[in-house]
Amino acid sequence: MPPDLQPPPRVSQFWLLLAVSALGLAAVAAIFLVLARTPVLTAWVAPNAFPRALVVHVNLATTIWYLSMANALWTETLPQSRHRAATVIAAASSAGMAGVVWQGFATAGPPVLANYIPYVEATGFLVCLAVFVGGGIASSLLSLTRPRDAAGWGFAIARWPFLMAVIYLVAGWVRHIPLSEALWGAGHVLQFGYVTLLMAIWLRLAEQGGPSPLPRGFMVGLFCAASLPATAAPLLLLSGQLDVESLHSFHTQLMRYASWPAPLLLAASLTLLPATKRQGALLASISLFVAGIIAGLLITSQTTMIPAHYHGTIGAFTLAQMSAALIRVSPPAPAQAAPGGGLRSLQLYTIGILALIGGLAWSGWLGAPRKVGFDSHGADLPATLAAATIGTGGAVAILGICLFVLLTLPRTAKLCLAHFRPETAPAPAATFAAAR
Repeated sequence: MPPDLQPPPRVSQFWLLLAVSALGLAAVAAIFLVLARTPVLTAWVAPNAFPRALVVHVNLATTIWYLSMANALWTETLPQSRHRAATVIAAASSAGMAGVVWQGFATAGPPVLANYIPYVEATGFLVCLAVFVGGGIASSLLSLTRPRDAAGWGFAIARWPFLMAVIYLVAGWVRHIPLSEALWGAGHVLQFGYVTLLMAIWLRLAEQGGPSPLPRGFMVGLFCAASLPATAAPLLLLSGQLDVESLHSFHTQLMRYASWPAPLLLAASLTLLPATKRQGALLASISLFVAGIIAGLLITSQTTMIPAHYHGTIGAFTLAQMSAALIRVSPPAPAQAAPGGGLRSLQLYTIGILALIGGLAWSGWLGAPRKVGFDSHGADLPATLAAATIGTGGAVAILGICLFVLLTLPRTAKLCLAHFRPETAPAPAATFAAAR
């Protein structure tokens, strides 16, 4: 079999299994959050359950899902000589993920709702989270190979912000910055890695309809423009030129002005390609990203307009990764379509997230605070309708994710088992990030 047609290695399939499992568990945790924000149903959720469910949900739905899926793509071309080390690293990360879920609900420490990376103030939880992230970063470096095309450069360059986030955390520890502040800053740095990965996935999705005519040099420039701003904050922290308050402001301004130009320019370029018009998942992901940017422009205070903003941007990334996962568990050419029901799961997720963004933005416009459940006492009709929109949108999005997980999890598990029992192997799996 030619190298380009080789199925992904076992460790890549294991990372995919970890990613899909994390997204499924995140959907379960999100049920508590949706109930707590939905009128009439808020009484079903204990007040102290909301912050813990939020900690677990955010870590599963962002850090763990994103980094696991990224490694599923990064390790597609892992050299044979590195398989054993990569497998040990992946196993350690899976133990870390299990610990995050268990410690998030079971440990006695108080939840700290830090932006981007909330946590439970307990040694066990923090150690488990560190083990997962450390394994994910180690795997990303171990799987680095020379890119073979434009999208390959994007997947390679996206590693840089992840490494910068680790350096930022280490520098914060050395400078005795409070953990919540250090994780907040590292979370900002990670966003540039997520955006770069999103752009690489967009390009691969566009190429499903045929080779992309976008020049490699142009694309490499865009990928660098998306990821290199992540270097600034770690350098400033290491230099000691800014105090914590000034560094906090710098993060906000850097995100405001540097996180969106490159992906929007790529989105505009891709939408002009004739083949893109047939890629519904790509267009939907671009639409969610644009909706998130618009919501971000409307932020004026600490209201639900902020989660409206980031649910648009992270929703775009989640949808793109779901599309990549569906292609990964589908047979390779000539059958490129997702398994039955795959398109429906993407459609449900898109509709649900758009309604969720709309409801959060509406609530934020009315002044509803973030990070708390809906309080029906004294709420007027517009506030109640906005909260109901949030609940409905969240429920539909969760339904889409559940359908996606039900479709991809069994298939991914079979692909993992096929490495041990070839006689039970399903149809060969496809690659996504690897150049064909």
